Amino acid sequence: MDQTQLLKGVLELAILSVIANGETYGYEILSTLEAAGLNGVGDASVYGTLRRLEQAGHLSARLQASDSGPARKYYSLTADGRRELSAGAETWARISGSVGRLMP
Repeated sequence: MDQTQLLKGVLELAILSVIANGETYGYEILSTLEAAGLNGVGDASVYGTLRRLEQAGHLSARLQASDSGPARKYYSLTADGRRELSAGAETWARISGSVGRLMP
């Protein structure tokens, strides 16, 4: 089964989960996802999802100067983002449990 298709459905939840651990920036989010085994996620997917989550009010963002290049955009969860993460985690637990019960 192609992992890429599954990742599209859970990318928002995965990104919210990473940011729930503390304020972070795009490249660090991508690296954390890859370190967790989500290797099929591309830069464009992560940055596009970050934009959508920010526009939806789930994330707040701030720019900070960087010693090693252009300013970085740091993201943190809003109260709405925490609620979205909680609801997403409940849905994920329900769906993954159901699929798990169907597996031989």
